Amino acid sequence: MKRAALALVPAFVLSAGAPAFPQDVVKRVGTVSVVVDAGLAFPGGFFVVRLLSRTGLGASWAIFDGRRAPFYSGARGPRALVPVPVGAAPGRNVIGVEIMARRGRQRVPIDVTVGERAYPPRLFRVPEPRRPLLQPPLAQHDGRVLLGLLRTQTPSQSPPPLKAPVTAAAAGFGSALTYEGAAVFESLVDSTWGEVHRGLDFEVPAGTPVLAPATGTVLFAGPLLLSGQTVVIDHGQGVVSALFHMSRLDVTVGQIVGPREPVGLSGDSGICLAPMVQWRVYLHGIAVDPRLLDRSLD
Repeated sequence: MKRAALALVPAFVLSAGAPAFPQDVVKRVGTVSVVVDAGLAFPGGFFVVRLLSRTGLGASWAIFDGRRAPFYSGARGPRALVPVPVGAAPGRNVIGVEIMARRGRQRVPIDVTVGERAYPPRLFRVPEPRRPLLQPPLAQHDGRVLLGLLRTQTPSQSPPPLKAPVTAAAAGFGSALTYEGAAVFESLVDSTWGEVHRGLDFEVPAGTPVLAPATGTVLFAGPLLLSGQTVVIDHGQGVVSALFHMSRLDVTVGQIVGPREPVGLSGDSGICLAPMVQWRVYLHGIAVDPRLLDRSLD
């Protein structure tokens, strides 16, 4: 469900000597400067890439790990949020920036470094009564449906800061999982490679109100085999929230929800170990730690 594939990038006027932050990598090509903020660039995080130009630019992308992240308008000019998969290896890498300018297409390679971040491993015991849910083809079908939603691109104003859907301790994101009672699980949930947990788990009593992390449009509200009663919210510019394992849904597809607006109640639908709500955030279809988007990125 892609609402737009490309974003047009307006001009952004900046003096040639504008300062960069200490963690920034800056590369100038003609009249365009590319600024890469690597402060959150570790597995499960993202790069923030900005274009600074005195002239108008066409559609542009930042390319990392074979995936494209479009540039969208931000308060300080064109900006791309470039996700680092949680299973990525730390170390030296390259971001490619592709710019459509008046003189044609420009490609700019930029050397970057993916930082280190450790996540504790976890053992996941699939409840015996629910192990049949892992059987294909239904689980594979639902995973592909979910992945299509998670790749939604909607040009909009910059996504607002995201807040947790419930007030409780959270854990689990980034953990390498060992399963008891299943061969694979995570890759079936969102049809994405890798058995690394891509959500934050909030263990709360069943029936706890679940709130929208930020303003957005409901892309999906209904049951999926493994994630149970599920709500998917598009926050714009490739930022999408998914809320899993709920017991009741109080929103419908196409509904615009405000920040902290109730969307349903927590539960234990799908496959989970206890009553909870699981919150996932995806950038351009790649899961990142939701806690990193609790601030303005402009």
